[in-house]
Amino acid sequence: MSRKRIEAPPLTERSQYRRISQKSVDELNQTLHARINSMVGLDEQLTSKIRQLQSASLTPKDLSSISLSLQDMVSTLQKVSYNEIMYNQLVRENEKLKNDQSYLKAQLFKFNSLIQKMQKEHSVLLEKIRQQEMDINNLNKKLIAEQKINEETCKIYIEIFSKEIKEIRIKKSNITLQKDQLKNNLIEALSENEHIKKDAIQKQKDYQKLQMANNALNQKLQRLNNRFYISGKAQNEEEFIDQEKMVITFTEIPKNFVFRHVFQNQECKCNELKITIEFIQSALEFSTEDFILHINSLNQESKKMQLTWLFNHMVNYREFSLAHNHFITKLGQLVQLTNFDEMYSFITTLSSFFKVSHMYLWLRDFQTGFFINMCDGKQRKIMCTKGAFRDSLESRESVNKLTAHKHMMYQSDKGEDVFQDNTYIFPVITDQALPAGVIEFSHPTHSNNYSDIQYFASILGLFVKLTIQKIDEEIHQKFLLKQIDILQTEFLKLMKANDKFNFCELVKVMQNKILQLSTSEIVFVEDNSLWKYYNQNIKKLENIAGVCGQVAISQSPAYFANISKELNYNEIIDMYSIAPIFIYPIVHKNKTHAIIQLSLTNKQIDKYRFKDPLISLTQISNQARLFCDYVTTAYINRFL
Repeated sequence: MSRKRIEAPPLTERSQYRRISQKSVDELNQTLHARINSMVGLDEQLTSKIRQLQSASLTPKDLSSISLSLQDMVSTLQKVSYNEIMYNQLVRENEKLKNDQSYLKAQLFKFNSLIQKMQKEHSVLLEKIRQQEMDINNLNKKLIAEQKINEETCKIYIEIFSKEIKEIRIKKSNITLQKDQLKNNLIEALSENEHIKKDAIQKQKDYQKLQMANNALNQKLQRLNNRFYISGKAQNEEEFIDQEKMVITFTEIPKNFVFRHVFQNQECKCNELKITIEFIQSALEFSTEDFILHINSLNQESKKMQLTWLFNHMVNYREFSLAHNHFITKLGQLVQLTNFDEMYSFITTLSSFFKVSHMYLWLRDFQTGFFINMCDGKQRKIMCTKGAFRDSLESRESVNKLTAHKHMMYQSDKGEDVFQDNTYIFPVITDQALPAGVIEFSHPTHSNNYSDIQYFASILGLFVKLTIQKIDEEIHQKFLLKQIDILQTEFLKLMKANDKFNFCELVKVMQNKILQLSTSEIVFVEDNSLWKYYNQNIKKLENIAGVCGQVAISQSPAYFANISKELNYNEIIDMYSIAPIFIYPIVHKNKTHAIIQLSLTNKQIDKYRFKDPLISLTQISNQARLFCDYVTTAYINRFL
């Protein structure tokens, strides 16, 4: 009996049976059932065969056929068991698929109900959107209508504002004219005030001279009265000697003396030039006969005392003459100095002549306001904002602090107060607006030479003033000549300028060489308008306005400490700068053709700035004024 074998699929293809349809599963079940039914008869045949084998003897041939039959049976049973396993697996998978199918059907039902619900909501939303679109269309129509109304109202407002702006411009132009007139009147009033001040100062000086002359005449009158009194009455020492202090003083100096001076020694002392020694004056004014008669009329003790005083006076006169000669030699050396460093060291060497522990010359730095001294190659700076130094500078008179009590003198460069005793301060007054400095005499080594210090300090102050002015003038002349040389070189370049743009560029180069940190611009005046070059573009103003317009109308230079705060400031034409601005008009044939705007630093405003910067800038020696003069000349000769 032949049996058809059921081949088991390979193990690698098991995954394919997971996707077997329901139809293939049923066919497989039928096949398996048929095979199992066919195998029922085989089992019976097998049992019968086994019985026959047990009852009969077997040949080798039969044994081989039996073994083959057994092997076939074993393989068939193996395949049947495998098929059963696969069948059971397929049944389980089929059940699982049925469960999944039922779950998917339930989910599909839910999704269908959800879709229906969402369709209803979608229809509701569509209706709302249609309603909103209708509302938006209505709002757009209202907005368009309101925009038209707003445009009409804006046109009306613009017309009103334009009229108001025109009125404001007219008022501003009137205000600028009135302001210009007020400024001109103020300048005239200031100039008149300056003249009045000068006249008052001159009158005050004349009054002081008259007072000095009057004092001299009064002293002469008093001397003559004393002579008449002495001639009518015999004198004794009680009438001209202070019996309590035994001090003899005098104020009148013989005619061969150049300055008033007080001589001091152990027997003849000064009492602040207040008490007069009548005997010495009489001895100098009497004739020989009168003097002999006067001496003979005295008793022996008075005669000895008065002759001793007279000889002491003569000895002191000799000492004074020697000191004067030595001091004149020192003054000759002082006026030959050529720079301030030499002056500092020279004044220090005069301490031995004045018999003080040290002497210093403090000169003002007009750029920073500090007072500077050089000692042993080291620079020292002080501030004279308070203390005895400030009192001397403000009063322009010497301050005597020759006492043992310590007084506040000045402040160091770090703001620390400096106290000092036994100090005499003499201010150095020059032609500048502020005192040039002070001379400090500290700690006299002799207690009886205070008046000598005051007397010789007044002479030294005069010569120090002259030397400072000489050195300052030499430095200024050298600097001025150097500036003029550079200006002339750049002037020749300006004369070769191709056009106004090239001219402006050359002016900036010239300004960088002369004024370094400053900036400059040129504003051109043409056809009742203002324009200038700015970063290779042109800025233009259709009318004469701004601070430059004001200067163009007045045709006179002007100085502005902060131009942006000016009422007429115009950011289109006027230069903006934190630094002060000097505006200089280029005028030719009574017409303004251009305006130079120049920002300044303290170096371009010299020492006169403490009085009025514009006074300094109008001086011919000022480098900013020189720069503007050369640019003006070049512009007139090149383009006009």
